[in-house]
Amino acid sequence: MAVRELLTDEAADELDLTLLSGAEGLDNVVNRPRIQKPGLALAGFLEYIHPGRIQILGKSEISFLLERPSAERGRIMSQLCRQGVSCFVLTTGLVPPPEVLEETERNRVPLLRTPLTSSTVIDRITRYLEDRLAPRAAIHGVLLDVYGLGVLLIGDSGVGKSESALDLVVRGHRLVSDDVVEIRRRGEILIGMGPELTRYHMELRGVGIINVKDLFGVASVRLSKFVELVIHLDVWRPGKKYDRLGLDEQGYEILGVRLPYVEMPVGPGRNLSVLIEVAARNHLLKLKGYHPARQLARRLGERLQADAQGAESEEERGLQSGREPGDGEA
Repeated sequence: MAVRELLTDEAADELDLTLLSGAEGLDNVVNRPRIQKPGLALAGFLEYIHPGRIQILGKSEISFLLERPSAERGRIMSQLCRQGVSCFVLTTGLVPPPEVLEETERNRVPLLRTPLTSSTVIDRITRYLEDRLAPRAAIHGVLLDVYGLGVLLIGDSGVGKSESALDLVVRGHRLVSDDVVEIRRRGEILIGMGPELTRYHMELRGVGIINVKDLFGVASVRLSKFVELVIHLDVWRPGKKYDRLGLDEQGYEILGVRLPYVEMPVGPGRNLSVLIEVAARNHLLKLKGYHPARQLARRLGERLQADAQGAESEEERGLQSGREPGDGEA
């Protein structure tokens, strides 16, 4: 992103920045969400000044510069500006020394000022940059909030994703996006939302385009949701083998994050909305440490082991009494 985006309306409410100098550098690129305070770089140690980052000038930095002779201040700022710095942000409404204004203007590095404290600015700019610079992807599918769980429905066009989503909305769940889901990665979590132009709209074959928010009220939609479970609606193929037990955990990768994955065959007479609800409930149970399929497999294994031990004991008793196991009295 360009430095000028920090001065747009979207960022202005959060950051309250004004441009002091270096307007010709507003197209400088910011490509790292982490920002820096120069620290020892003001004393000439420039090894850890990373290009593409925003540098914060707070009370400590300005106080240090004011104690230096004018010529040294100019030299320090000139060296900093030549390290590929995206821009400088002056905090707490401080007044910069003239040399700072001159060198940022000469080197085309924007100098911005905010009345906010350094700690507040660092927190807000970091959050803003993490959102703006996050990896993004657009997925063909439907994102819903089902029992508080972010469920992404994917599958071929016409398989019934929108109809299933509508049925879930009628049953009290919430729509995030239909048809196109914009997903961004923040750390190890994925956040999905709908494109602004088509937000809360849904296309239904035979009905047309509807506005879910207007039809069912604001409680039927939400702006964004973590993506926590992927359900693939797949047209039932007679020759294909589907998982019947659920013992093996499957995964689906989006933007390098592996998500729990369920493949759900679609066929005549299958109530998809109920099946999706059950899949969501089952996943919530797994998050709490209870895995029904594994519990059943464990109990079955214990029963088989107990039966085997019982048979061995009966055989040993039969051998000790001199008759075959299972023989009755004559």
